[in-house]
Parts: sequence; C-alpha cells; structure tokens
Amino acid sequence: MFGSAEPLSAEEGARLGAAMQVVTKLFPEGTYAKMMEETMSPMLDGMMGGLGGSPAIALSGLTGLDPFTLSEVDDEKLSAALALLDPAASERNAALGEAMFGLISEVVIEIEPSYRAGLARAYAVRFTEAELADLAAYFSTPVGEKYAAESFLIFADPQVMASMNEVMPAMMQRMPAMMEMMTTAGAEFPEGRSFSQLEAAERAQLAQLLGVSEDELAASEPAPATAENLQLQ
Repeated sequence: MFGSAEPLSAEEGARLGAAMQVVTKLFPEGTYAKMMEETMSPMLDGMMGGLGGSPAIALSGLTGLDPFTLSEVDDEKLSAALALLDPAASERNAALGEAMFGLISEVVIEIEPSYRAGLARAYAVRFTEAELADLAAYFSTPVGEKYAAESFLIFADPQVMASMNEVMPAMMQRMPAMMEMMTTAGAEFPEGRSFSQLEAAERAQLAQLLGVSEDELAASEPAPATAENLQLQ
C-alpha cells in the first residue's frame, strides 16, 4: 500500500547507528502510547459520538425514516424517541469506542519499533554524519531534549487537531463540484463489462484465471442496475 524503499547504500548504512541515536531522542519508547492517550482517545470519543450520538442518524437506522427529515424534528423529541427504541445506545457507543481504542492502541504500540527503525533509515539517508552529530548535540541540551520529546506529540496536539475542524466545511462546500468533476472524468472511459458481455473465448479465459467454472461465473453475475432494482434496495 505504501510502496517500498530502496536499500541503504553502504555510506547510508554506516550512518544508521548515529541516526538511531537521534531518532531515539525524537521518538522515544512509549511515544505512540502517550499519543494514543492524549490525542486519539478524545478523537475516538468524538468520532463515536458523531456516528452514534446523532439521534437523527440512529433513528433513521432503526425506523427507516429519512435522516434529513428527522433532523428537522426537535432534538429533545429525537432523544426521547431514541431512548424509547434503544435505551442502551449511549452505553453501547461507549463500549464500542473503548474496544476500538484498545484495538488501535495494541496495533500502534506493536508497530512502534518498526516505525522507529524506519525513521532511523530515513535520517541516515537525509542527513550526513556531521549533521547527525549536530542534531544529537542539540538534543542533548535542555531545550533540545524537550523539543525532541515533544516534537511528534505536537503534531497531534489538540490545538493542532482542532484546526482540522475547518477542513470538513471546506470539503462539504466543494463536494458538488467534486462529484461533478468525478462524473465528467469517469464518463470519458467505458464502463467495466460483466461476464455475459464477454466473448466466448474471454469467458473461458476469465474462468481459467479465477479458477472457477463458467457456470459459476454466470450464476454469480450481479443483476444489472435498474431503477426498479434501486427502489427495491
């Protein structure tokens, strides 16, 4: 997903030890755990509140009513209706958030050593031996040590993350133009074909490539999208 990196040259590999000394200052053990506790936990709480805490969205799932129509109903009435249908909603959302936080915490803490090793390789590539020595010397000073310990955490600071709230309104404002652009760009290319639209030789080739029979492919072919099918969905 993220591509692959070129192997280090002999010269870069020789700098790896010095780079790791710098990286250990910048990204000490436990950084991810601290970041999860200080930043990700409140963020996940907000996400779970946004996804499950909206009475209109929750009621739409329970009743099938249009969420935009429900959003016009008074919040107090929506909350009362949700309490009637799903009294355990808030407790469930809290449990889901806690479970999600625990799972993500386990993953990021597990990959921290690999991430630190990757940082060391990146520093070995981007900085010379002398520059790494200068960085190590700076990070040994009081202010340098403080900066090194806080540098990664600063990017996840609530003051920084809160500014990202401006992104969503900007994205929503551009959404109609974005959808129109995607439709226009996609219209320049032919749509994909279904199994029944292939020539006989192509059907046989597809079956061989996927390791299934032509009959299986024919039986599993999705129904074409029609207005009637969309209404049934």
